[in-house]
Amino acid sequence: MDFIIAVFLVVCSTLLTLAVQRRSPDVNNQNNIIKKSLKNKVSSKKLKKHSNEFNKKEILKIDDNVYVAIGYGLANSIMIVGDTGVIIIDTLESVEVAREVKAAFSEISSKPIVGIVLTHFHADHSSGTQAFLDDAENDIDIYAHETFPKYFSQVMDVRSKITFKRAVRQFGTEIPDDVKENAGIGLNLKLDGSSTTSYIFPTKTFKDKMDICLAGVDLELIHAPGETNDQIIVWYKAKEILFPADNIYKAFPNLYAIRGCMHRDTLQWVAALDIMIKLKPEILVPQHTRPLHGGETILDTLVSYRDAIQYVHDQTVRFMNKGLTAQEIADIVELPPHLINHPYLIEYYGTVEWSVKAVYHGYIGWFSGRPADLHPMPRTQEAALYLELAGGPERVLEAAEKAAASSNFQWALQLTDLILDAGQQTEEDIGFAKDLRSTALVELAGTEVSAPGMNWYLTEDLVMKGLKIVPSQRAMSQRIMKGSVRSLFDLLTCMLDAEATENTILNTLFKFTDSDTAIAVTIRRGIAIVNDKQEDIDLIKPDITVTTTETVWRQIVAKEKSALAAAATGSIKVEPGIAKLAEFFANFDLSQD
Repeated sequence: MDFIIAVFLVVCSTLLTLAVQRRSPDVNNQNNIIKKSLKNKVSSKKLKKHSNEFNKKEILKIDDNVYVAIGYGLANSIMIVGDTGVIIIDTLESVEVAREVKAAFSEISSKPIVGIVLTHFHADHSSGTQAFLDDAENDIDIYAHETFPKYFSQVMDVRSKITFKRAVRQFGTEIPDDVKENAGIGLNLKLDGSSTTSYIFPTKTFKDKMDICLAGVDLELIHAPGETNDQIIVWYKAKEILFPADNIYKAFPNLYAIRGCMHRDTLQWVAALDIMIKLKPEILVPQHTRPLHGGETILDTLVSYRDAIQYVHDQTVRFMNKGLTAQEIADIVELPPHLINHPYLIEYYGTVEWSVKAVYHGYIGWFSGRPADLHPMPRTQEAALYLELAGGPERVLEAAEKAAASSNFQWALQLTDLILDAGQQTEEDIGFAKDLRSTALVELAGTEVSAPGMNWYLTEDLVMKGLKIVPSQRAMSQRIMKGSVRSLFDLLTCMLDAEATENTILNTLFKFTDSDTAIAVTIRRGIAIVNDKQEDIDLIKPDITVTTTETVWRQIVAKEKSALAAAATGSIKVEPGIAKLAEFFANFDLSQD
């Protein structure tokens, strides 16, 4: 029974709760090789220099009452001091990091917090909120866009482990600090197995604009979707200070995040920058990287940023209409001379190449237009046929070795992938291919200006060497205890073993006595349907009925309580018998890979 319920723990990890459970001993042996390889690489030096934006903890005084904390976490946190209290804009990625910033802010002003503004739902901006609420004598309102709860819940209720594993790669959370340069828009995402994530929703939301006055400070909150759809900017008109959230930072924008994300509407992002340009700020305080001063400098930066995004969009569409594929367009589109070297458009974070592909797929989708791509053969079969065409794995390995020796590391990587993907080679061939692949990954990391790209290469090498990317028990327990109970059942829909349940029809009802709620899970011939609407539940005749409390259920799922012990004490009851609950969970895919 307890083994089966552990199914929940396989997937209860969120997009940015990147606390990895364990590291293989073999991983550390690679660190010196990586450091030696990266030491003299031009791109690595360039990225290291970029670390000067955020590589030390400091509180910058922006105006007589405005302060920004830089270098504590991946993002910045801002404090505005009013007559009778302070306002906080964004709360960082964990309670621990937020507490450190709160303490630093308290040395500047001992006035109480009277309001918190969350610019968007990303964890590095919203997961430390609890720290700023601790010890508050009065209720503190939290302001955000009306769609914040929707997107925040999607992060909490994410149904796939893939986003977790990919985010670990993008942010390089498992790369040792003395090896990794930075995360592109901040030094590190500071989350590990000891981090505490707070899941706190806003108390006040709005649609387009909201004017607020807190402690004598007048602020305008403006919906300006860009990096996220719920993105808001904060305009402090009296001081001509603009807080642009993540719609601009000192790096080419992440028009697409390689960890995987919903489509980011580039023209929507352009429109957000148009809003900011019209405000004519004299001071710009982004949520990542350092503030910018001077109206003319800020105007040039905003216009350049805006035009670069539109340029990538427009030229992608131009060549789409000429019939080129996403890769073909990515090969030819680059920023024009007057933008390519702008300090706010260096590809430390996003890249033009990845952005082109995102625009293409946003409009057209996955299909290239080539007939061969309609029904491509499985990768293992394709790889095996390429090996046969090349004259066997030995010939391919020779070519890969030659490519690496001549510094053609991309070709070496692609050739070794063929060997490994075919999956039919000798252990000796596979070992040699992995050695060559490791060399290629580390060398390619040294040529990558984008921090996410570098982190991905290096993490992939660590994974190949034995790193296991598994969420920590503590991170999963936090997610289980703080998220909605309904979300725990929603996870099951994408875990149903469709083949095994092709002819299964089963209704299971979960009743929670402490909340007087119920959730029904219906398995119907290869799909699972979760329903918590009472009018629908009343129409269901359950085959299995589970009665317990939300508290006990969370404790069981989080492994804080044994399901069998709970059944023995009567805190969970199953009709017609507890064995039926195990039978229910047996319909779901328990594999952890």
